[in-house]
Amino acid sequence: MKNRFFITIIALLFSILEANSQLRDLAVEIGLIPTSVFGDNGASNVFTTGVKESTIGGGFFGFQNGILLKTVWVLEESNLSIPFGLEYIFYRAYHRVPYAPRVTFYFKHFIDAPTLTLGLRYNLFKLPFANVKAYAELDARGSFIGKSNYSLRIDYEALDSTEIKKVSHKNSVFRFGTGFKIGFLGEIVHPWYANMFASVSYVNLLGKNNRRGELLTPVPKYESSENPVYNFQLAVTLFYKF
Repeated sequence: MKNRFFITIIALLFSILEANSQLRDLAVEIGLIPTSVFGDNGASNVFTTGVKESTIGGGFFGFQNGILLKTVWVLEESNLSIPFGLEYIFYRAYHRVPYAPRVTFYFKHFIDAPTLTLGLRYNLFKLPFANVKAYAELDARGSFIGKSNYSLRIDYEALDSTEIKKVSHKNSVFRFGTGFKIGFLGEIVHPWYANMFASVSYVNLLGKNNRRGELLTPVPKYESSENPVYNFQLAVTLFYKF
């Protein structure tokens, strides 16, 4: 029994040492990734122009909230890293529009977009302070574009009444895309680092469906195609190296 016990302990120690040796090349990264939509795709257009037979925009103005969680395989000798993980973008639009005397429209539009990413990062050069490295990264992206949730609340103040209309014409879809980043990774206190980057991504490079209309708008009416959707991101993350 004692021999078996010691053999088990030795096996566990070897397995722990082996796991630690493998983790030495790994890092984890977590942070915020504000995202702004651009391009001729209707996502950042106003909900309605008031013109009959006009498209309804997505209403996503400015930067949208997002979070990032990734594992990074660091290949020190080759200046390469392979990050893979998840980016989750919360597209949210709230707008108040005075429509007529004592009549006000309140628009809401929600879409969640989790994105799986697999990248290749290359260290371009090292700055002469704080152990800062500049890098470029190219990644492949798979985005799950969630169901479009759109609602309009009309307040008739003179009549003290409210009307609510909800629309969900577009269900969840999946799109393949690609992205490019330029960033700086600097040491805070080993093994903690700060990562700051800017990126541009093409969300729906593959998988477009013109019958569905634009990717990030709530209603397909008067939409004849799914135009390219581009994201611009500015991020600050914490990077922990094992």
